[in-house]
Formats: sequence, C-alpha cells, structure tokens
Amino acid sequence: MPLLLKNFYAEGKEKEELKRAIKKLGINPKEVKKCYFANFSALVYLKDESLCRLYAELVPSPQEEKEIKLVHKYVERLKKLLEAERQAEVKAQQEEMRRLSGRERELLGRAILDLKGSKAGTKFKFHLVKFGRRKLIETEISSGDVVLISRGNPLKSDLTGTVVKVTPHSLIVAFENKPPAWVYKKGVRIDLYINDIPFKRMLETLEEIRHAQGRLKELRNIILGLRKPALPEKTKIEKFFDERLNKRQREAISLALGSADFFLVHGPPGTGKTSTLTEIIVQLVKTGHKVLATADSNIAVDNLVLNLSKYPFLKLVRIGHPARVMEELERFSIYALFEEEEKGKQVKAGWEEIKRLMEQRDKFTKPTPALRRGLSDEEVLSLSARGKGARGVKREVIRSMARWISLNQEIENRVSALKELEAEVFKRIISQADVVLSTNSMAKSEFLEGFEFDVAVIDEGSQQVEPSTLIAISRAKRFFLAGDHKQLPPTILSEEAKELEKTLFEKLIERFPGHSIMLEVQYRMNEKIMEFPNREFYEGKLIAAPEVKERLLKDLGVKEPQKFKNVLSPCHALGFIETSRINALEFQPEGSTSYENFEEAKICLELVEELLKMGVKKEDIGVITPYAAQVKLLKELFAEKGLKVEINSVDGFQGREKEVIIISFVRSNEDGEIGFLRDLRRLNVAITRPRRKLICIGNSATLKIQPVYERFLNYIREQGQWEVL
Repeated sequence: MPLLLKNFYAEGKEKEELKRAIKKLGINPKEVKKCYFANFSALVYLKDESLCRLYAELVPSPQEEKEIKLVHKYVERLKKLLEAERQAEVKAQQEEMRRLSGRERELLGRAILDLKGSKAGTKFKFHLVKFGRRKLIETEISSGDVVLISRGNPLKSDLTGTVVKVTPHSLIVAFENKPPAWVYKKGVRIDLYINDIPFKRMLETLEEIRHAQGRLKELRNIILGLRKPALPEKTKIEKFFDERLNKRQREAISLALGSADFFLVHGPPGTGKTSTLTEIIVQLVKTGHKVLATADSNIAVDNLVLNLSKYPFLKLVRIGHPARVMEELERFSIYALFEEEEKGKQVKAGWEEIKRLMEQRDKFTKPTPALRRGLSDEEVLSLSARGKGARGVKREVIRSMARWISLNQEIENRVSALKELEAEVFKRIISQADVVLSTNSMAKSEFLEGFEFDVAVIDEGSQQVEPSTLIAISRAKRFFLAGDHKQLPPTILSEEAKELEKTLFEKLIERFPGHSIMLEVQYRMNEKIMEFPNREFYEGKLIAAPEVKERLLKDLGVKEPQKFKNVLSPCHALGFIETSRINALEFQPEGSTSYENFEEAKICLELVEELLKMGVKKEDIGVITPYAAQVKLLKELFAEKGLKVEINSVDGFQGREKEVIIISFVRSNEDGEIGFLRDLRRLNVAITRPRRKLICIGNSATLKIQPVYERFLNYIREQGQWEVL
C-alpha cells in the first residue's frame, strides 16, 4: 500500500523534494522503500506499510497507483535506452575516427580532406563558408548534416557547422558564430558528426509525457494501454484534390479523417504513401484544422513540402535550420518568410546596426578584471564623467573603458528588444500557417513552444525511435502515423538499446489492427520484381499498377548486352549471378566487424560497365550491399576506374529507388553463416528498390540455408535469368 503525494514536481530534484515532503508528514525519509514519479505526483512505498494507515487520505486508488507506476517505468526505461544509444553513437564515431585514417573515412563517405575555406557571406544570420578543392568530392555528407571541422586531429576540434550545399568540388557550411581564421587555410578536414540535440529533445519530451495533462495525458494512456481508443469511422469526402488517388488510398484518407485519437497508414514500397498523407493534410486544412506534419529525416519532410506546395491556397511554414531545407523549397522556410515581413526587415536592419556598434565598441578598451582592478561598471562610468583615474588606472584608460561599457549596455538593450520583436514575428508567422512542417526533433524547438495543433501527421513512423515520434504527438490533439514495419527499423548501435528498434508504429499496428489500413497498389516495380516480396511480406495483397507491371529496360531503348547476356537482357526484370563455383569468398578486414567479397565487387563493376555500354544512364543505376566494408571496397574499385554511380548500404538506400539495382550479398562460406542478413526486413528493402531490373550476386549454397532466401532463389530460377560463373 503506497502513499500518493500530489502537486509534486521538481525535475532533477525529485529526491530532495520527496525528502522534504516525507519529513513534513513526520516520517523518517529512511522509511522510503521505493518511489515513482508521474502526473505531478509521487507514489511512495514505505518499508513499514502499517504507517500508510495513518494517512488514509493519501492512499491512492488502484487506478492511480497502476497509472503512475506504468508511466514512471515507461519513461525511465526509454530514458535509459536513449542514453545507452547516445553513448554508443558517440563511441562509434570516435572509435572510427581513431581506427580509420582520414582517407579511409573519406572512402566511406564520412569525411572530406584537403579543403580550403573561403567566405561565402551571411544568410539568415548564419556565417557561410565555402570549402573547396580541385579533386572531385564524392561523399555521403549532404545538406543538413552536422559536421566537425578540423585541421589535424578531428578529435581535438570542437568546431561544428551545418552543411548547406554540396557540389562536385565544394560544400558550403553554415556556422551560428563567426568561425576562426584557420578555416580559411589549406588542409581543412570535414567529418560527419553526431548531432546531440535530438537526444536532448527526446529526453525533454519524455519528462513532458511523464507529467502530461489534458489531451496529451489521454493519448499517452492510449499508447500505454490504460485507455481504449475510439474506433475509426469513415468520413464522407465530397472532393478529393488529387484525382489520381486509387480506391484504397481514398479509403485510408476517409478512415484517418474519421479517427478521433490516431490512425496508421501502412505503406509498402511504391504504394503512394506520401501522396496519401498529402491528401489527408489538404482535407484537414479544408475542414479548418491546423496541422503539424513531421518525419524523422529532413528529406521526408521536404518531400511533404514539395507535394503540398502544389496547392497554392495552403499556407506552409517549414521550421528548421535553412541549411536543412531543399533550395527550391527555401521560400517556405520560416527564416525566408521572416525576411518578407515588415517587422522582419526592421529586425534585420537592427542586427546590422548592432554589428556596427560592436565594431565601434571594440575600438575601446575592454574592462577586464585586470584592468578595472575591482571597479564596478557604475564606478568606471562615474570616474569617467568626472575625468578622473583611480587605483592606479589612468583617466584615459578609465574613459576608454567607460565608452566600451556604455556601448556594450546599448548593444545588450538593443539585442534584448530585437529578440522580443523577432519572437513576435516568428509567432505570428506560425499562427497564420495552415501547415507547419518540421522534423520530429524541431517540433520541440523554441519556435513551436506554446503551440498546440489539431492533428500531427507523422511520416517514417516505422523508421524512427519511439521517443522521436512522441515529440510530434505531444504537440497535437490526435495523430496519424505512416510507415512500413516490414522494412528496416531505425538503426540502433547499442546492444543494450536494441529494444528501441521496435517502433511505436509497429506496437500500435500489432495492438490495434482496426486502426490501420495497408495501401495495396504499387507504382514502382515491374510485377515480377514485386511478386516475391508481395508473397513473403505482404500476404499477396500488393497489386502492380497497369503502368508499371510490365516496365522493363527495353522500354528505355537500350542496346543488347555483350557480356552477362542473360542476366542483363533488357527483356527480363530479374537476374542472379551464382558465385558458388568460383573462389568468391567473404573476408573480414582486420579490426572490423563487417565483411567484404572482392570477387562479387569485381562482378558489380563489370555489370555496371556493361550497363553503361548498353546505354543505361549512370544516375539510373544503384549498387547496394548489406555490409559497410563491401561499400568501401566497391567505392575503391569504381574510383580506380573513374566510374561514378551511386553505391550504398541497403540501410542507407531505404526509401530510394533506381531503374536498375545490383545487390552484392557478400556472404560466402561453408558454414551457411549469413549474419545480419537473417533480418529479413533487410532483404525486403534490398529487393524492392528497382523499377525495371534487379540483379543479385551471391553464393546460393550459403544463402539458401535460410528458408526465405531459398524461396527467393527458387523464385528467380523460375521467373528470372540465372547465370553461373
């Protein structure tokens, strides 16, 4: 039997507050056995339960007890997992920087060497630096990424910035503060870096969830199984703005709009998930709702902005660092909208004036402790007014320090006033918007503080950890989640935090199947590419749209191949190159947990060379593999030949598509050991990337140990082209 102490909340100081509260009751704090914190209350279990009978009025109901315990355990568990993952990410980043040379990290696409910076002006208050070199830049670093800038050892640098733009020979980085002079010298190195802010915002949201009130408390309790959600009811829609939507998409939209608490849109590859979400948002706005639209990645958010921008009647605001917004969508950025406002122009002019005042101030003597010798600002100003010196400080120095202090005070007053005006303008822009779009993390930024939305529409629901999804949910009265839990979950580095791989989308779709719908018509793949994943992962429910079901390379007018004639035939969608009869063995590089396969990498290169001779465009080809070591090896081989096609891991290619996809499975051993290929969601992602042609390379004897892979190989034998080397 516990005691319930209400109106109790002191984040980070719970134990001290509890100690005081217990003492007030006349109970020795040492009597406390266990305590839980939630709902602005503390649930306290005493070693001697008989003491609780003296405070009958403080004994909670069974429902209160259950709720507080469950909420506390939920929040604490997620906080512990997040911290383990944050530490793992930092450690992995630092270890890789120690273990690999700069050149090796550059080959993996996570570093760029031998750069020299040049000033590129300012934009939206950010200082821009263009880093360039003559040698071509091939990198995984893209706009919006946080990067570490260094000269020498990157682990000794603390200079970070955000990438604005990447070109073949340069990249532009935005800095919040004026960067040091050394960035303009030769030998600058840029590394992809961990962004700690999303972790902090997720932890803040968990504390908000812990003490949720009102509507957020109701949604939280649905998520925790303490409350049942209302069943979706179809809403009659008079007009669909996107007339291309199929029957299933329209049904999903109708059910979502008729859901009082939440709804899940299950979108397998190529089924028009983003189009469905776009229509949902437009319908919500047309019925007077204010919408928050989010996703975990900036690319997914920009895709939503791109789709919504086709409707000129929508007022859109994109929240986030301008460097993370696609250039063609910059006009929707809150910073661009700010500069269009009259008061925004005043603020901009005000910052210019502050810059001028700072330059003027810095011409005078800064009153450092050594110079002022204990004199306060007021004393310095008073002495200056009387033309006197003091404590061995000459009057000329006093006068110069006084001028510095006067100008600094004026600067501080102006900064304070400008920040208030700035906040007012930002608030008005957001208040007037129909749809506010941001990453989940940015939904927790100061921009949206105090705002509540009617609905949160959240994309990539199956690729984001639960606390990330909760950020968007915490801003709205109901939420719609879209994703595909049959594809890869979020990448979790910490073994201790593997539980985070199970997303809120997956949990809810398992517990409340009646609150979801699966889109069924896919608009990406040739029917033969689609059919195996359809049978294996989607219960055979997917249908290839008529315009894609028979699409092949021959439709692009390419030539017949001279090598790999069967597998590369433009008239066939599927091919497998069998390596079990050649010496194509896997290899684990020293100090690495990853695998590579040199023979398979060579075959990938030969296939791409032949595809290019056939007339396939290089931008239409993707080479993917499950293993980072194989990605590195492939990039080395292709670089030696001067070939530039997209090479990436399967995980890194999720959500993408190409006309032709070549997969190197890598694993080739006598033990039938296939490692993390056993996660069949990785297979699903890999084989659903191509539109017209899928070519797989592997050792069937190794792969077929896993029954699903055996079925996949048999399917290619039946429906595709099989070539034995």
